[in-house]
Amino acid sequence: MNFPFFIAKRYFTTKKSSSFVHIISWVSLFGVSIGTAALILVLSVFNGFEDLVLSMYNSFDPHLKITSAEGKTFNPNEAKTLLLTVEEIETSALVLEEKVLLKYQEKEYIATAKGVSDEYLELTNFNSLLVDGEYINGFESNNVAVVGRGVAYYLSMGIGSMFEQLSVFMPNRNSTTLLNPSTAFEQSAVLPVGVFGVQAEVDAAYIITPLLFVQQLAERDNEVSAIEIKLKDEGQMIALQKQLQKVLGPKYMIKNRLQQQEFLYKILNTEKLAVFLILTFIMIIATFNIIGSLSMLMLDKKKDISTLRSLGCTVQDIQSLFFKKSMLTIVLGTGIGLIIGLGLAFLQQTFGFISMGGGSFVINTYPIAIAFLDVLLVSVTVFIIGVLASWYPAKLLGRKLFKK
Repeated sequence: MNFPFFIAKRYFTTKKSSSFVHIISWVSLFGVSIGTAALILVLSVFNGFEDLVLSMYNSFDPHLKITSAEGKTFNPNEAKTLLLTVEEIETSALVLEEKVLLKYQEKEYIATAKGVSDEYLELTNFNSLLVDGEYINGFESNNVAVVGRGVAYYLSMGIGSMFEQLSVFMPNRNSTTLLNPSTAFEQSAVLPVGVFGVQAEVDAAYIITPLLFVQQLAERDNEVSAIEIKLKDEGQMIALQKQLQKVLGPKYMIKNRLQQQEFLYKILNTEKLAVFLILTFIMIIATFNIIGSLSMLMLDKKKDISTLRSLGCTVQDIQSLFFKKSMLTIVLGTGIGLIIGLGLAFLQQTFGFISMGGGSFVINTYPIAIAFLDVLLVSVTVFIIGVLASWYPAKLLGRKLFKK
């Protein structure tokens, strides 16, 4: 066995040193354990919230979305024909979005009318998003709509009054002036047949109607603003995006699910990084316990150092001895912290014993998602901090005490 490591292990396990030094040593180990557990728990909670938020958006966003690079709308026939030859695509839907003014009884509200083809129901599994009523595919008329929960709230569309006509106004593309209200807007009406709920931002922005209704109202026959695609395997999303971009050429833009909510992903990642850096900084402050503990132990062991020097140990052996003793504290503290952190995360994930409080949130307990990369990142970070905190006092004090 390596001699410095053997002595380091003896110092780590023995209780013969002064009680104060022994207590400080265990306080250092406790600090490392708590810091490691806190990092694991906080990152796991952030992962849980990230998965929760993205799952709400992803229920509305397709895997891939094809739009025109040259204008707002395009004729989908060419792209649709090419998509039929791609085996990885499960289904695709045509979409035309237009800003509209909604009027219901005496209230008005600006929203986006999203006209969709029949395949949209399968693409989004929209029935799972319905809060009340039915989806538009079950009606022969094109003048029907499913409204977002937020839109229904702003227009005071209650359950009892839901089946009154909803007036839809859209700017007339052929009108030369907006001063004459009779010619400035195209007007139609839809029958609200359902209310859907995804998340607040989407619910307050959209109504879903048949594609033909929006095309006729906007006077955009055979035109769409996007083709939304659902894949058989989400794992092929990035590769298929690159493949389709080569096939369709520069006339089209293809965005994957991450790019469709790019700002949201940046916010989530930035928040997670900021919290990780803050907790890492706290861990760095906590390592002063390690520095103090190691320094006090070395001063307490001055006689032992003299004895070891007489036995032929070099200054490097003394430095290695105390460095390895400190690293044993770091490794054990990190291991205990990982066990505590992962254990509490697993219990919360399984039983949800810590609630969000109130009951107004979309879930009742704090969400948890344990990621292997986070565990690896925390372990490496704590280990590096421990190495730096152990190496300097071991080297500096080891040289000074060896010469005395």
